[in-house]
Amino acid sequence: MSINLPVNGKNHVVPELIRIGVLTVRPATFLAPIADITDGPFRRIVRTFGGVGAVFTEMISSDAYTRNCERTLHMANFSESEHPVFFQIVGKEPERMANAAEMAEAAGADALDINMGCPSSTITRHGSGSALLKDLKLAESIISAVRKRISIPLTIKIRSGWDSRSLVFSDFGKMAEDNGVNAIFFHGRTRKEMFRDTVHYEQIALLKSQLSIPVIGNGDITDRETLNRMLKTGCDGIMIARAAIKKPWIFAELLSNLQVSPGSLFPIMEKQFMEITDIYPEKLALHKMKTVAGWYSRSIPGGKQLRVRLSHIHTIDDMMQLIEDFKGSIS
Repeated sequence: MSINLPVNGKNHVVPELIRIGVLTVRPATFLAPIADITDGPFRRIVRTFGGVGAVFTEMISSDAYTRNCERTLHMANFSESEHPVFFQIVGKEPERMANAAEMAEAAGADALDINMGCPSSTITRHGSGSALLKDLKLAESIISAVRKRISIPLTIKIRSGWDSRSLVFSDFGKMAEDNGVNAIFFHGRTRKEMFRDTVHYEQIALLKSQLSIPVIGNGDITDRETLNRMLKTGCDGIMIARAAIKKPWIFAELLSNLQVSPGSLFPIMEKQFMEITDIYPEKLALHKMKTVAGWYSRSIPGGKQLRVRLSHIHTIDDMMQLIEDFKGSIS
């Protein structure tokens, strides 16, 4: 079965399910990993709205994770309500990556994802993320080492290449499939393009035609029109990242036309604040609360004024009072 979406007068289809190895995800929609954003409270809020089939942890450093770094172990936590959960690791040392993957499986992850697409210079300068697109042999060694150590499904997240002169996605995809990868999340841009220019949908369609494992399309899905463009590639599922930051309900909006009123956002925001204050120290909690309020303000009348006042907030109590004030002005 499929979910039929009327887009620009036509029916377009988001697969109702996708099978990745032994794992079935319903629907074939994925919340992407975003550093410092897609933490537990955020993932659970996205789940609250519905429409998302699986969520990713934040990108977890294999080095820090296997060294039991307290901050990284905290980032790696997830709750029962979040499943299925894809645990994403990043690094360049095959053995350490395999150790991290083994730990992730032991922690209860439903699938393991290797980040081979992050364009951030903080990651690539160490030879990880999309830097691996320049070293097929090392990437293969990492995939092979991880595959031998885990029984849960294994996926990779890639871009089309380092730059337009080195489009390696086809070779990368074939290598990954040959080494036991169960699905590929494909952002149709090069590392050099970062998030600029248009997603190269034709590359996603080409990779899909070349492989027998699922290919999930990623990049610039923000509304039904861009969803339509992605679905035209024939991809097996979709992944959304940045659009979910300002609209945690983006999946439900796309799949079931959920309309969120400004007033209804305040209880959701307050729930997220409660989770944040439960798990983070006060200074970090306040920072995250202000960030979250800034996202939601884009969907609230007078949101600009809310963002201005956020810069003058210095305590959690003041933060809660600010939200209470704005809630009263909306209702």
